[in-house]
Amino acid sequence: MNKILTTILTFSVFFIFGQTNRFIYQLDWKMAGQEMKTNMVLDIDKDFVKFYDYKFLEMDSINKKFGGNNNRTNTMADQLLIRKRNSSENKTFHDNNFDYFVLSSKDKMNWKVTKETKKLDNYKLQKATTSFGGREWTAWFSPEIPFQEGPFKFAGLPGLIFELNDKDNEYSYKLVKSINLKETFDTKNFLETHYGINPVPVTLKQYHKVKLDYYSDPVSDMKKALSSGGTVNIMGENITTQEQLDQKRKFMQQMIKKFYNPIEKDKAIPYPEK
Repeated sequence: MNKILTTILTFSVFFIFGQTNRFIYQLDWKMAGQEMKTNMVLDIDKDFVKFYDYKFLEMDSINKKFGGNNNRTNTMADQLLIRKRNSSENKTFHDNNFDYFVLSSKDKMNWKVTKETKKLDNYKLQKATTSFGGREWTAWFSPEIPFQEGPFKFAGLPGLIFELNDKDNEYSYKLVKSINLKETFDTKNFLETHYGINPVPVTLKQYHKVKLDYYSDPVSDMKKALSSGGTVNIMGENITTQEQLDQKRKFMQQMIKKFYNPIEKDKAIPYPEK
């Protein structure tokens, strides 16, 4: 960790030359009582802040290495984001089957910076708290790192956020690595677009409708195939009757609700209770 954090100190010195300052966070979160874990990327360049799953980088590297490959992946955490530096105006990107959507929102954080501090290696971190998205959050930031940014929509503190978690410990971020890239990193293939699919701008209400429509009949395409005499395979099981397909529909609806734990509770999709 010492080497990682020492590297961070050099970043802002060279910022004017168009590099990307990259910070890797480990994200731990809970879904249906299960512990989930993945790495997330926070890229900061001269103009923009971007946040996305690390596995997009892995896939992008493979495609570039072997040339002409168009391997794809999807987000695991559903926290794809772009905003202008030192701004609270966010654009978040969401996939739904083969569609891609973008939502715009203003998310100014009202932080309460406390006097409480702690040491992390050679860094003095300071504690701050805020209410956001229907959750109570605690952040530990370093005034020594002059980026007023952090994971996902969390920004506005006088220093880079190193650690962040909500009161119920359902979401937790920890800075684990930093990299200084010599050029502004291009994310257009997997963030601004989803491998060539341009995002459709929608309101929160419109996005909820898209998700609720899918929830109401997640096997609609399979239903068409079955009615035309075809055979449908779901999770290794051949479906040959409408009754079997109805059972799968109910199961998929249960799974959608069971594994839904939005980071922003106040923007949660209003799935039906029953």
